[in-house]
Amino acid sequence: MTAIKLDELTYPELQGLLNRGVTTLLLPVGTIEGHGLHSPIGTDNFCAEEIAWQLGDRLGWPVAPTLNYGITTGLIAYPGGVRIDKDLYADLAVTILENFLEMGFRRIVIINGHGGNTETLSGVLKDLITVDRGKRHLILIDWWQLDGDALAEVYGRPGGHAALDETACVLAYRPETVKPDAYDPDLQVKFQPGVISAPYSAAVLLYGEGDGAPDFDVEKAKAFMNKVIDRIATVLKKEVELFDRSFGNLEDM
Repeated sequence: MTAIKLDELTYPELQGLLNRGVTTLLLPVGTIEGHGLHSPIGTDNFCAEEIAWQLGDRLGWPVAPTLNYGITTGLIAYPGGVRIDKDLYADLAVTILENFLEMGFRRIVIINGHGGNTETLSGVLKDLITVDRGKRHLILIDWWQLDGDALAEVYGRPGGHAALDETACVLAYRPETVKPDAYDPDLQVKFQPGVISAPYSAAVLLYGEGDGAPDFDVEKAKAFMNKVIDRIATVLKKEVELFDRSFGNLEDM
């Protein structure tokens, strides 16, 4: 089985899915911005999209087209950065989600590839659940927040922006877009309390202790991403089970 890509369906085929009770939808979102000298500006989009396709394949959920532009901030000065205003982005996200809900989808899982989107998307989801309470289920997944165990098992090191985990994601699915020879280990910076640089002084950003520099082994990248997909799929299955039991019990009372 391969992922069902919504934009490859005819509208009768889409209606047929809904009629058969397929009412969960995956929506990848990201942005375009600098990811070091070695990784493409579309990294956030590529990762969100590929992860959504992998989950769609495993879980049988269709995947909507990717929202490719987001809220780029600290890397906006680097060539390729595009920023959508937070209020405009919120309005856009609400409009897209409401359209899919009105279409007949009842659960929408946003696979987010960009941390700058998280706060705004979280607020959007909380606003949307005030309508049809308990009838719609919205989930936001920041994939890199769920990859810690996989990083430890495969690499034994933490990740970061344009660093170990994001580079591995692109290597696993679109290796032709990564340029290992262009990577410069001197052009990376670790976040530290009390220091704010605007724009970020380097496009490779390390979050924790330890070396999070990229590893360009494609096979290790594939093994890492398989573990990440396993983790996200497990989390989603549990969230769906809990939600359905919680609100299904109310309908039986």
